[in-house]
Amino acid sequence: MNISFRKLEDSKKDFDLLYKWCQEEYIYEWFEQRILSYDEIVTKYKNKFGKQELFVIKVDNKDIGFTQIYKYDYDTNISNLDNYTNIYEFDIFIGEKDYLSKGIGSIIVKEINDMIYSKYKADAIILRPFKRNIRATKCYEKAGYRIIDEYSSVDTIGNPEIILVLLNNK
Repeated sequence: MNISFRKLEDSKKDFDLLYKWCQEEYIYEWFEQRILSYDEIVTKYKNKFGKQELFVIKVDNKDIGFTQIYKYDYDTNISNLDNYTNIYEFDIFIGEKDYLSKGIGSIIVKEINDMIYSKYKADAIILRPFKRNIRATKCYEKAGYRIIDEYSSVDTIGNPEIILVLLNNK
């Protein structure tokens, strides 16, 4: 299995792909909590160009998912991060159903980790899934993350959520 990443392009092809994936309940339940219109998808991701690294995930040269990488902005009071000065985080989803529940997610997460440590010289990476997203948490733990904290927040439409903080520091 060959995993690679290509930059998300400001193109109809890539926005069509994101739109298709974001129509799936198993994506929007964790990513937006609602179905976004095509125009909302275009606006959302156009606004991220230049602020975050946006990639389409490829397996054996097939587009199967998406990840966005960004520097942790210290917007919450998370414990256990005082020893780190260059922390990154990322969001990820596998958009193609045929690639779910096959162990590919944890392999992709490890590849993203390697890219972040190499390219950005991070000394730690955190991930912040909803506590109830057990599938993602298990994937991240399989890829070497450990739960270090949790806090109360709200999702994108205002519903209360408990957020887990998972840490990978090589």
